[in-house]
Amino acid sequence: MTLATGQHVELRIERLAAGGAGIAHCNGLAVFVAASAPGDCVRARIVERRERFARAEIEEILEPGRGRREPPCTYAQRCGGCDWLHLDEETQLRGRVEILRSALARIGRIQHLPEIEVLRSPRALGYRARARVAYGDGKVGFRARRSNAIVDVERCAVLSEETQRELEKLRASRPEGSGERELRAFASRAAGLRVRPQAFFQANAALWEAWPRHVGELCGTGALALELYAGVGFFTVELERRFARVIAVEGAESARDLAANTRAQVFCMNVERFARCELASHAPDVVLLDPPRGGCAPGVIERLRGRAPRIVYVSCDPATLARDLAGLADAYRIARVIVVDAFPQTHHVEAIALLEFG
Repeated sequence: MTLATGQHVELRIERLAAGGAGIAHCNGLAVFVAASAPGDCVRARIVERRERFARAEIEEILEPGRGRREPPCTYAQRCGGCDWLHLDEETQLRGRVEILRSALARIGRIQHLPEIEVLRSPRALGYRARARVAYGDGKVGFRARRSNAIVDVERCAVLSEETQRELEKLRASRPEGSGERELRAFASRAAGLRVRPQAFFQANAALWEAWPRHVGELCGTGALALELYAGVGFFTVELERRFARVIAVEGAESARDLAANTRAQVFCMNVERFARCELASHAPDVVLLDPPRGGCAPGVIERLRGRAPRIVYVSCDPATLARDLAGLADAYRIARVIVVDAFPQTHHVEAIALLEFG
């Protein structure tokens, strides 16, 4: 049977794939099924057919998988903000681990991995201190699933109480026109940092203490730590407790906050330029990397190879993590890998990897 757009098929979901959909196979072709759970038996309609894969949407759940649950949110069927609300927390964690393991093996060609650990979020709901909200046509809320339409949301299950109050204030103000606005209820006194409105900051308030502590433990102690892509200093403050000296590099405007938040020697420059012009003059005990979703800039990984006995890589994308670790595989072994449960109820996977001289 040849699959075609509009065709109905019966599928058994095998596992969760990068991007959040479940994956099944039909006549040897991979089919990605939105809003599915491992173990689901579903009747689905093919909505997209490509040469090497297809996409489908569920029309009927014939048999639910063990990890499927009733979503803890009244907007779950319409809102596109959280795509894993239909999965219980254990299934979500297993999915993140499998997505990371698959990326490291498939993209990074990494054969020998330690057991992947998990840093759980203390809260699976009510954790977000930052969210992008859309408004227009008298509605304030989030974009609908696979649409630019706005779902009017009075209360969001994943927002922290402080951020929820910001949402309520925005709704009460009845904003004119249409657009988007980022709610940022950081209460910098709680985060211990100055964070200007345009700067990036980790959104899960429930992990503000545990995440830097775990990263710091992996970095160890010593004379000099070098942090690349330091942002506003979310991890830098922890490094300062463990190292006699810290060099922090940030090329964005966040560098001004970084300088205010830490005692580190701050290089306000592009990381690629630092690696090309400054790196060779330093001998750090550890290099901490926390790049954006695109991973490290070209040339950075090559110049880091062998520069420090330990490298700790904080990643927000398994694919670019796998690519960058592959570039270090000839000089380092992967000693630990940790999945960070940074965004419960969504498919996003964040991770930490510790590399040591092999």
